[in-house]
Amino acid sequence: MSRLIKVTVMITAILCCGLAVTATAATDMAAFGQLLEKAKGYDFGKSRTDLTAISDIIRQASGTPEIKEIEKQLDEFLKSDAKYAGKQFVCRELSVFGTEASVPALAPMLTDANMSDMARYALERIPGEAVDTALRDALAKTSGNAKIGIINTLGVRGDKKAVGALAELVNDANQMTAGAAIASLGMIDDPAATEALATLAKAKDKVAAALKGQVLDAYIRSADRMAAKGQKDAATAIYEQLYAEGQPAMIRAAALKGLIMNAGDKTSEVMVEALKSNDKQMQTIAIGLLRDIAKPDVIKAAAEQMGNLAAAQQVQLLAAVSDCKDNVALPAVLAAVKSTDSGVKVAALNAIGTLGDATTIDVLVQTAVASKGAEQKAAQESLYRLKGADIDDTILKKIDGAEPKAKVELIRSCDQRVIAASAPALMKLVKDDDGQVRAEAIKALRGVARPGDIPALIELQLAAAGNDRGEMEKTVVAVARKIPADKNPAEKVLAALPNAKDLDAKSSLMSVLGKLGDPAALPVLREALGDKDDKIKDAGVRALSDWPTAMPAADLLKVAKESQNPVHKTLALRGYVRLTGLESDRPAAETIKMYQEAMSLAKEATEKRMVLSGLGNTKGVEALEMAGGYLDDPELKQEAEAAVVKVAETTIRSNPQKTKELLDKVIAQTTSETVKGQAQQLLKPRQ
Repeated sequence: MSRLIKVTVMITAILCCGLAVTATAATDMAAFGQLLEKAKGYDFGKSRTDLTAISDIIRQASGTPEIKEIEKQLDEFLKSDAKYAGKQFVCRELSVFGTEASVPALAPMLTDANMSDMARYALERIPGEAVDTALRDALAKTSGNAKIGIINTLGVRGDKKAVGALAELVNDANQMTAGAAIASLGMIDDPAATEALATLAKAKDKVAAALKGQVLDAYIRSADRMAAKGQKDAATAIYEQLYAEGQPAMIRAAALKGLIMNAGDKTSEVMVEALKSNDKQMQTIAIGLLRDIAKPDVIKAAAEQMGNLAAAQQVQLLAAVSDCKDNVALPAVLAAVKSTDSGVKVAALNAIGTLGDATTIDVLVQTAVASKGAEQKAAQESLYRLKGADIDDTILKKIDGAEPKAKVELIRSCDQRVIAASAPALMKLVKDDDGQVRAEAIKALRGVARPGDIPALIELQLAAAGNDRGEMEKTVVAVARKIPADKNPAEKVLAALPNAKDLDAKSSLMSVLGKLGDPAALPVLREALGDKDDKIKDAGVRALSDWPTAMPAADLLKVAKESQNPVHKTLALRGYVRLTGLESDRPAAETIKMYQEAMSLAKEATEKRMVLSGLGNTKGVEALEMAGGYLDDPELKQEAEAAVVKVAETTIRSNPQKTKELLDKVIAQTTSETVKGQAQQLLKPRQ
């Protein structure tokens, strides 16, 4: 009877010799052996229950004395007549915990073309000289893919003793074998491997032309490894050799990277030398490394070469120095703004946004004024992005003495930078003689002004004339909306209303009240509807028509029904239709009723079309039927067709029969290919 070795495992239900092994069972090695015996018959596609059980036992035994016995049984498994799939599984397990003890079982498999890959998979991860010896011994006994695989494994393991054999294989008749040998030499950290590659790199007739690139690539990797170990001089010697003209472009690029990254105190010199060359590809490589180096002296030296570069490389260099975020490059960047190449100029302007300071404000403003398109946009955006404690103050100081066009750009920057301190200056500019200055100041105040500025803004609104007054109304609304809805946003406007000196002023304030939608303003606007002055009535109707919710819909409906003024009737009806179409939680049937009432009041086709347009945004079969009722009206059929198709999107599933009936009618009569296509799409069978 075999010796029992206790192994704690967590297996839920494993059939072992017809017996179920349950969780936390103690399993002896005989039982483990029985699992392995069953695994011999395992093949791809079959149940992996036994394999899972084996893996669980191995995992639980990891780090215990029992693992050696497990490894021994797995080695015996590899020597057995087990199927390929089972042996592959065992090799994967040994790759995780195997030791040199498994080499005798794995080594013979290396020379078996069918088993070589799985044996290498295990051996590659097992430490120890015995593994390296087995691989070297198998090297001379194999050919084809098996040999190539062993070469690769020797390289991955960095086997220094394999250098001689690998060096001989670089001239193998099989180029794949030779290429693998070259690549492995590049992976082995050994002077002899590096020397072998150096010899191959220098002697053109020592290696096939097709493999020359692989030799140089492996040689570069040797240099990179030296550099990583601090062997800078030896690495630099290789880089210099491979950077020489005549070498392949990709090799030169890799060599240049090595030279620059390992140049130490001479980095600036190497960088400048590369930028002074006539090789645009090498210039591009050098510029690309600037971000990784990011040393002020190197950035400055590189930036000073700006004028010696072609436009494409200048653009790249400007982006690189910008990313480095060190303003030592600022003088060169400012010089590039004067470039006649638009791409360079835009790149320089973009860089100023990152590297610039208060002294660059004038350059950006002047460029924004004098340029158009991409150049103007780059100058403006950089002005908005400039960082520094004194930027905002400097912008404000420059506004007073600036020419109108420059003043406009400075005002826009106050808006984009949200300079709260600019509000007083902007309010003064609302009265400027230049119309564009006034317009930009009014617009900027919407962003920078605060609720406390509302009384002053109202004064400016009432003092303004023409289009400026309308724009000031928008500004007052925008600033008042910064007040929470429950804090009476219309309070200051309502307070100003009794003191308005004329009807135009009152109308202007009422327009603001309508757009704000503060319920506190409703009594005032409702009172205006009954005012004896038609101008005040008109302002009341217009204000309620602009209301952001449907709250005053009934007031407008009443005007539309009862007013004797045809203008007011029309305005009220249009406002009522607009409010009906606003999003609300009212039932769809109620909304349909409102549209029906509006349609009954509409006298002109224009108003009726407006009703149908709003109806199209309503859901449900009632809306569909209402829209369908106007398909035969020659004046309204186009709007009715569009409304039917739009509403049908919400009814095609719930009311397919009625929806299909109306869509078929639309398809048959419409002259709009767009509407017809939409209707046909809705009628397609749905998956």
